[in-house]
Amino acid sequence: TQGSQASVIGPDPTEARTLVSAVNLPAVRSSLVVSTEATPSNLVCATRTPPAKKAVGAKRAGAKAVKAMERVSDAYVLSPEDATMFRALSARGNFLSQDRADIQFATKELCREFAVPNQNSYNRLKRCGRYLVGQPRLVHDYKFGQGISQKDCFDIYVDTDFAGCKESRRSTSGGVCLLDGSNIKQWSKTQTTLALSSGEAELHGIAAGIAQGLGLQSIARDLGFSIGVRLHSDATAALGICRRRGLGKIRHLDVADLWCQEKARSGAVSLHKVLGSENPADIMTKYTDAKTLVKMLGLMNMLSLIHI
Repeated sequence: TQGSQASVIGPDPTEARTLVSAVNLPAVRSSLVVSTEATPSNLVCATRTPPAKKAVGAKRAGAKAVKAMERVSDAYVLSPEDATMFRALSARGNFLSQDRADIQFATKELCREFAVPNQNSYNRLKRCGRYLVGQPRLVHDYKFGQGISQKDCFDIYVDTDFAGCKESRRSTSGGVCLLDGSNIKQWSKTQTTLALSSGEAELHGIAAGIAQGLGLQSIARDLGFSIGVRLHSDATAALGICRRRGLGKIRHLDVADLWCQEKARSGAVSLHKVLGSENPADIMTKYTDAKTLVKMLGLMNMLSLIHI
């Protein structure tokens, strides 16, 4: 609703231009574009002032500084009160990341440390909070009123950071689903098994991307739309595994391998190579610098605004 009256959002003069809800803020920027973003109230909750403590080893600039905080350490374990605050703020950030692809990986890493958060965990939380204060708005742009054609497909971009966790050496799978160039779903997940090679990690990431694409395709079919699935990856070896027939010398990957091959042969999914520098899923698997982050957000029709 807008105010106390029910409204319809749209480009006509009699229709509302902005609707306020508990989840996000949709708005019509023009007759061809609809924009949506996370509500400022969620942002305020996510950037509440944590308990005042001196940061140990925290730096303000560069993604490498955050990566250095991942060193295994049980020193400086937070007190029970501070640990509770850490979990509460990290959980709020994780909720906010559903509408903020730029903090998806960062909040996922914070939530992995719920069991025994330490000072390094707290420093990473502070960096995430500072980023949200400096970049409070991230707007999703969607083309308005174009409809779905037979040529439209879900473009699934997947990427994997092999053995990226310095503590467990588990890999991270990330992905983005675009429809008509706009982001409709993103994910960043730590793989449950230890990958023995980058090809194995990338294969698990492709399998996860295919599963996500087929799930969205099923939802679209229930709504009466027939939409294909195209999967894009920068992993040449993993794409080669999915396109061939049989297991070859990777029999320990038989289930995921054969399932991906079957989906590719049946035409349920088409596989495509994409350059790593043009893969928006890159920001879902690792910390990146500001230039790369802005570029990848632009590939998803997402615009970062400074002021609320």
